[in-house]
Amino acid sequence: MATWPRTADGIAPLPGQTDNQTDDQTAADHVAGPQDGRLAAAQALLDRVKLSPQETARRFDAVLDMQHWRRLVPFATVEAPEAAGGDVRIAADEADRERRRIDEDGYFHLNNVFDPERIGRMRRIVEAVRADGWPAVFAFVFDDFWTIARSPRLLGFLETSLGEACLQNTVVWVHWVAGARGGAGWHPHVDANGLGAAFLSAWIPLSDATVDNGCMFLVRPGAMTDEVAEALDARAALPYAAYRDLLHNVVALPAPAGSLIGWRGDVLHWGGNNAGAVQPRVSMALEFRSRDAEATDFEWPLIDPRAPVPAFQLRLFAIAKALKEYSKFEPLVSRFLPLAERLWSHTKPAR
Repeated sequence: MATWPRTADGIAPLPGQTDNQTDDQTAADHVAGPQDGRLAAAQALLDRVKLSPQETARRFDAVLDMQHWRRLVPFATVEAPEAAGGDVRIAADEADRERRRIDEDGYFHLNNVFDPERIGRMRRIVEAVRADGWPAVFAFVFDDFWTIARSPRLLGFLETSLGEACLQNTVVWVHWVAGARGGAGWHPHVDANGLGAAFLSAWIPLSDATVDNGCMFLVRPGAMTDEVAEALDARAALPYAAYRDLLHNVVALPAPAGSLIGWRGDVLHWGGNNAGAVQPRVSMALEFRSRDAEATDFEWPLIDPRAPVPAFQLRLFAIAKALKEYSKFEPLVSRFLPLAERLWSHTKPAR
């Protein structure tokens, strides 16, 4: 089978699908028209909003100041001694059902797992971060975005597939799909094709994720034959029968805020297009793996989700490397790349 990168470089987008868009990107697409015009308009927009050296320096000082974040979001905590995961709602029969679904179809889907009050607070954190001009992933400065995965019941569910003492990658992201027609999630990709069942992505909607506002979609792994994988890898056409089977195995994953969905590392998935919903689709993403599964440089360092939450500096490192890696999915993030590079160098742990 063709080997795919963990991001989408080798996988063709679905027809008409674009990268995750902010409101500015959506507007640029509507103004530009033809493909070349859209690209030119997008580049002009990026040039216009690029951070100046002075602004980069100012933000670098701000991002390292823990008090800056505490003042920005006074109802949230950063490195609070009492930070804890809290309980989650996963009934035993639901856990058994979804464990079988992982084995058979490569994904799981648990509705209404997390406390609604907590999920509402986390969405407000994202809104405050964006309102201050930061990419949404800077919400991972705050404790809530790390403690949410530290419930013993949640870890127990993940361990039924990944094995005891599974580990968490320091790979994180916060998605914000604009609440307007044309906004879209990331185009089709796999997260860790070589690991398969030894890897699980976990995706938590902080707002209702619906078919209208761009919920997640995936293809059951049984439909991903060598023929399909190689065609996608080469951006080549598929025979009708393979195309038909692929479409018949697409699964939509609408989920109310506070749910938990996820998929194996070899599952092709993507975020849908906004079909006219006025509310944005807000979500967060985490990654987990079996303890004996080797990590890539991008996934390193691994952390123990049973241990205390990562220190402030490691959180900033995770954010910086995410910005560096995922600007290919979200072009407007590239305006922060000079800041991300400087922050990455400043916070990178010793190996």
